[in-house]
Amino acid sequence: MRDGFKVIDADRHVLEPSDLYQRYLPERFKNRVRLAGPNQTVREVDGKPVSDSAQRPGRVMEDYGYIFSSSQRWRECFADAYEHKFDPASNVRDMDREGIDISVLFPTIGLYIMWRDDIDPELSAAICRAYNTWLAEYCDYDRKRLHGVMLIPLQDPARAVAELKYAREKLGLVGIFWRPNKFCGRTFASPDYYPIYETAADLGVTICVHEGARTILPQAGSDRYSEFGRHVACHPLEQMLACLNFCGDGVLEKFPKLKVAHLESGCGWVPFWLERMDEHWEHESHGSARTVKEKPSFYFKRQCWTSCEAGEELAPVYVEHVGDERLVIATDYPHSDAIDKFPDRTVGDMSRNDKLSREARQKILWDNPVQLFGLGA
Repeated sequence: MRDGFKVIDADRHVLEPSDLYQRYLPERFKNRVRLAGPNQTVREVDGKPVSDSAQRPGRVMEDYGYIFSSSQRWRECFADAYEHKFDPASNVRDMDREGIDISVLFPTIGLYIMWRDDIDPELSAAICRAYNTWLAEYCDYDRKRLHGVMLIPLQDPARAVAELKYAREKLGLVGIFWRPNKFCGRTFASPDYYPIYETAADLGVTICVHEGARTILPQAGSDRYSEFGRHVACHPLEQMLACLNFCGDGVLEKFPKLKVAHLESGCGWVPFWLERMDEHWEHESHGSARTVKEKPSFYFKRQCWTSCEAGEELAPVYVEHVGDERLVIATDYPHSDAIDKFPDRTVGDMSRNDKLSREARQKILWDNPVQLFGLGA
């Protein structure tokens, strides 16, 4: 708890061990996945990169056998977890330091590992099964406090449905990590994905839309920027396009029980984007007829949630214009967003925010993520 509030971190990251795929992939696939170099910056599947991280300027780091940053500030900030190679016990200890009761766990290398259009679907399925199995074992450390988000092999939607069922029913994972970038020629509005949406809705699994800057996929802003500007642009812009798919292209109208989370992009874009989509819907004057029966904001407020950082200044604006039932917090632990905020401010900036009512803070910190992920807590 923090300041009298129970707390769920809706977007926390694991740092995968460097030998995960060597340990968990079937033997016939092991030589097709290569993670090498400092910070596993060489990330290849079948000899081709799945990330452009190795091209990032100034990547001079030692290899400690797991994902980490070279920043001394980062090492000092997360000293306990760093010493214990970010194992689940150190993660839970850091949750205690922050006042977090439950965390929903997202990948790091998994942000990229199977996200290339031309990966053999059978290999992609094996990669996803390896990661999901490892993550479920990680969560076994404390199933009451640690909940995982799965990877599914989207190169083949039928295999993706099969892995979704397995990861939910056999491994107990609660969401799907899903990049917003165009993938295999598809957007979120593609009918190819409808069987996945139907299964996710039936099983109560949340679609977790989450960007990552070092992708090789087409990405908003990457044609103009390489580092600072790329990260500034890609997260909110890709989320806005994904939101348009879900709310404006009929996906949520067709699947009224599907839950969608827009994560790690801030919340300030949402009021503007909902107003803009609704304005176009009302006037029907921009090239086509309405694609949905209700305003896009109707579907968002019925089925979507957004994460904010604890100290995000526009959180009260979001609550004013969208409501206090569609917002959750995310620490992004232990990525760079959390440096200098951990441990006192990753949650404390929200729990102590007197610009929001206590009732609103209660919903953001606990009630909303319980509903979003179906935690039954």
